[in-house]
Amino acid sequence: MKPSGPHSLRFALRAINAATFLFSTSGAFFLLLPVYLQQIGSTSSQIGLVAGVFRIGSLLARPLAGRLLERFGRRPVTLVGAGLAIVSVLSLFIFPQPGGPFLTMRVLQGVGVSLVDSGLGAMVADLSPPLARAQVFAIYTVWMNLAGVLMPAVGEAIARHGGFFWLFAVAALVLATALLIAQRLPETGRPRQEHPQPPRGPGEGAGPLLLGGVMIGLAYGVLTVFVPVARIASAPGRAGVFFFAYFAGLIGARLAGGLGLSWIARPAILLPAYMILAGGLAMLSLGDSVILLVGVGLTCGLSHGVLMPVIYALLLFGVSRDRRGWTVALLAAAFDLGNVAGAMGLGLVAERLGYSGIFMLAAGIVAAGAAGTHWWGRR
Repeated sequence: MKPSGPHSLRFALRAINAATFLFSTSGAFFLLLPVYLQQIGSTSSQIGLVAGVFRIGSLLARPLAGRLLERFGRRPVTLVGAGLAIVSVLSLFIFPQPGGPFLTMRVLQGVGVSLVDSGLGAMVADLSPPLARAQVFAIYTVWMNLAGVLMPAVGEAIARHGGFFWLFAVAALVLATALLIAQRLPETGRPRQEHPQPPRGPGEGAGPLLLGGVMIGLAYGVLTVFVPVARIASAPGRAGVFFFAYFAGLIGARLAGGLGLSWIARPAILLPAYMILAGGLAMLSLGDSVILLVGVGLTCGLSHGVLMPVIYALLLFGVSRDRRGWTVALLAAAFDLGNVAGAMGLGLVAERLGYSGIFMLAAGIVAAGAAGTHWWGRR
């Protein structure tokens, strides 16, 4: 049932934002997993494999998440996902080394994250007014990405002083707290009875938008998996600095859009933002200074922050209430597919091309994909 009255709606959105921040805090800690793998002797291809397996689990769960959201509601799916995520994090104390059980649990972790992300995203879609959906989504994702600004540096400090297993323990505790908050979230997925209408999913224009989601996911996969282990971020503290810059740029863009800067929420911004994202990737091969690292983080974060709310709002435009969960899951699946291609696909050639070569190749793919998206959308 949708909350009635402005106070109920306000409470629901605040509770969703709080749960989102905590779930994202655990995810931000796991941005340091490539560093853990590097420290225990994993190669760049193995690091890419682990990151890719996690995203494959998330990707495969997206269609299931869409169906479960429509059948059982938003809150039960979110709670099950949180439980799976907690189990998979705790499994690191039993299976700390890459191998069959380790990879299996990373798949399970990806499934859990997918269910949580899809459930919370569908709740926001249900609660937000259609004409303000991009703005509400932008504010919601500010809380999602605020953890990315603050928590990688916190996680780096925890791992440096207590070891990575202390970091994993804190991540599990944060997830348990988020699960408790999620239990109090309203169920928004029951269809309204007073105005029945046939279900409508994404229309013919969804293809270019989903391709754009793949490009953003590919860039994000490359940036989050390979920048922390590349030479440009090898000095102590630089991984945290990069993620701080990236998510600060992302949050700045989301706040600007959510608080009324309307021109960055228009479809015309898509192509320039894609190209800026590609340019940021290419800049990573120009040196290893901290100024360059921060500049790339801000540039790519701003692009990511501008792109996703516009794609989200366009994709949901005209979609019936009965199909919103499926549509949100579909966009997340496109993002996950890009992540798999960026982390696992480019990880396979990392040892031959080097990290600079991977960054240039990713920049070319994103630029070509952006051009293809623009051409396809105009047609």
